Amino acid sequence: MRRYYILLLLLSLLQGGQCVPNHLEESASPYLRQHLCNPVEWYPWGKEAFEKARETHKPIFLSIGYSTCHWCHVMARESFENPKIAELINRWFVAIKVDREELPHIDRRFQRIYRAVRKRSGGWPLTVFLTEEGLPFFIATYLPPEEGYGEKGLRDLVPYYGRLYAEHPEKARKRARAIMRLAKRKPPVTKSAGKAMAQRVVARLWERFDRRYGGWGRRPKFPQSATLRLLADIARATGDERAKRMYRQTLKAMADGGLYDQIDGGFFRYCADRAWQMPHFEKMLYTNAELLALYAQAFRRDGIGRYKAVVNETVQAVNRLLGTPEGLWRGASDAESGGREGGYYLMRRRACEKALERAGFAPKEAGAVLDFLDIKAEGNFDSEYAQPRRTGRRPPPRFEAAKAVLRRLRAGRPKPFVDGKILTSWNGMWIASLFNSADLNATFSGMAERGYRALVRRVSDGKGGLRHQWMLGEGAMGEGLLEDYAYLIDAALSGYARTFQASYLAEADRWAKRALALFYEGDGKWRMAADTPDLADADDRYYTSALSTMIGGLKRLALLRDNLRYARVATESLRALEPLLRAEPERYPEAIRVWLYGPARVVKAPADKLRRAREALARRHPFWVQKAHEGEGWTLCGAGRCFAHAQTLEALERRVSGAKPSF
Repeated sequence: MRRYYILLLLLSLLQGGQCVPNHLEESASPYLRQHLCNPVEWYPWGKEAFEKARETHKPIFLSIGYSTCHWCHVMARESFENPKIAELINRWFVAIKVDREELPHIDRRFQRIYRAVRKRSGGWPLTVFLTEEGLPFFIATYLPPEEGYGEKGLRDLVPYYGRLYAEHPEKARKRARAIMRLAKRKPPVTKSAGKAMAQRVVARLWERFDRRYGGWGRRPKFPQSATLRLLADIARATGDERAKRMYRQTLKAMADGGLYDQIDGGFFRYCADRAWQMPHFEKMLYTNAELLALYAQAFRRDGIGRYKAVVNETVQAVNRLLGTPEGLWRGASDAESGGREGGYYLMRRRACEKALERAGFAPKEAGAVLDFLDIKAEGNFDSEYAQPRRTGRRPPPRFEAAKAVLRRLRAGRPKPFVDGKILTSWNGMWIASLFNSADLNATFSGMAERGYRALVRRVSDGKGGLRHQWMLGEGAMGEGLLEDYAYLIDAALSGYARTFQASYLAEADRWAKRALALFYEGDGKWRMAADTPDLADADDRYYTSALSTMIGGLKRLALLRDNLRYARVATESLRALEPLLRAEPERYPEAIRVWLYGPARVVKAPADKLRRAREALARRHPFWVQKAHEGEGWTLCGAGRCFAHAQTLEALERRVSGAKPSF
C-alpha cells in the first residue's frame, strides 16, 4: 500500500470521515489520488476498466483532468463527492479517471474529438461518455450537477444516456460512429506555399487579432507561444509589419498585465478576460518554459530592458515554486489556496500599505507603488481584492524594494498545492528554454546542464529509452511518449548549441533513433505513444505540438549528424501534414515555422570561433545551425553536401551572399 494512501486514510479518520477507497489506490498520480475516497467507483484507464464495461455491457464515464485544475476541483466537489450523483454514475456507467499529464496522448485524442464536435477548443475537466468498445457518443467539458452554465446537469444526463445505452445500444453506437466520422473529416485545401504561405498565415492571424489589447480572440486569452514564435520568425525573415505588431503588442500586454505575476514573477496559464487583467491562477511549467524563451528572444531583438527583467524573474519564480533540491522542476501549482481561487496572489490595499509602512516606506511612496500596480482600496478583482498589473510605463522610486516587501507579505499565506510529478517532456521544454536564454544570464546554462543530467539520470529506462515521469518515493513511471523524446531531443540540441559539448549531440541522436523505432509508422505518420493507434497531430492548442517539435529536431539533427534519413523523415512528415497546413495554417504555427524556417544550412567552425561569433551569427543568419569541428576555417553545408569554405566568417558570407538561408 502506498504511503500517500495510508496518509489519506489517516487524515479521513482524524476528520471524522470514512474513506472507502475505489480502484485508484494503486495509482501514483496526485490527481487520481485526490479522487481515491470519492463515492464514485473510479477505475484508472486500463484493461480492468474496459473488461468491466464489456462484462456488464455498461458505457464508460470518462473524466479527464489534472491535479491543479480549478474547474476539476469544482466538479469534484459538486458532483464526484456527492453521494447521489455518484450513485447515478455507478449505476449506469463504469467510471474512469485520467490524469491528462500522465496520459497526454489519451487526453489529446478526446480533445481533438471535442473540437470537431463542438467547433471550439476544449479544456479540463473533459467529460466523455464512451461505448464499451471505447467510442465517444457524448462529449463536454465541465458539467454542473444540475442544469446550468448552458449545459444539462449530471443528474439528468447520466440516467438519460445510461438508459439510452442499456435499452438502445445501437443508437449510442450510431452516434459514436457519426462523431468519429466528423473527427476524421479533412478541411478543404488551398495552394499557397513558401513566402506566399507566410503572407497567408499573417493575413489569417491579422483577421482574428485583438488590435486593442493584443492576442487572439476575446476571452479567455491564452499566450499562444507557438504563434508568437512563428510571427517573430516571419518578421525577421520578411520584415512584415503586421507580424511585428502582433508579436510586439501581445508580448507587452502579457508582461504588463495580470497574466504576469508582477510581485513574484512568472506567468499564469491564461487570463479570463479580453484585456489580460484577470488570470486563472495556475502556474504551469510548460507555459513559463515557452514564454521564457520568447521574452529572451524579444530582448535580444528589441533590447527592451523590461523583458530581461521578466526573464530573470520568471526563472527565479519557477525555481522557488516548482524547483526540487536536485535541480529538476515539478509540473504545476494550483489556482486555489487558502480556500479560494487566487488566495495566495490577490492583494488588499490596506494590508499592503501597512506592510510597506512597517518596512520604512512613507505613505506617499507606498501609495505610488500600489497605484502603479492597480492595487485599489475597492479592489479590481473581487470585492476589496486586487490582482497586480502595471498601469504606467515607468515604475515609481524604490519599486524593487517594495516588491520584496509584498513578496514577504504573500509568503506568510497558505501556499498553493504543487503537483509533484517530474514530467520528462515539460522538464525538457524548461531546460531548452534555459539554454536558449543563457546569453541573458550566464547562471542559466549551469542550471540547465544540472537539470538535464538529473533528468536523464531519473527517467532513463536502462535500455536506451525514456520514462514519461518521475516522482519522489515512486521512481520513474510510464513508457516514454513522443512528446518526451521530442522535447528531450530539443533540450539536448539546445545544450549543444550553447556548449558545443559532443555528448549532447550524441544523446539527441540516440533518442531520435529510438523515437523513430517506437513511434514512426512511415509515410510521415507518427504515433503519440508506442502502445496506441492514435496518430500524433500538429495542433499547438495547449503547448507546442510534440510532432512539430520532433520534425524540427530531425531537421537540425540531419545537418548536425550528416544523417540523410532524418532529413527524409522530416520531409515525409511535413508532406503528410501539408493539406492541413495549407487549409488552416494558423492552427499549426510550429509546423508552419518548421516548414518555412526549419534549418537548411549548417555552419561548421572550431568551437572557440563559433562562440566568439555567436551574436553575429544569431543576428545575421538566424536560421543556420552551428557545429563545432576540428578543422581550420569556416564551412557551410546543407543536407548531404557542403558548398562553401573560407578562412573567415566574413569571407564565407561573401561566397554565399546570393543565397537565401531563411528558406
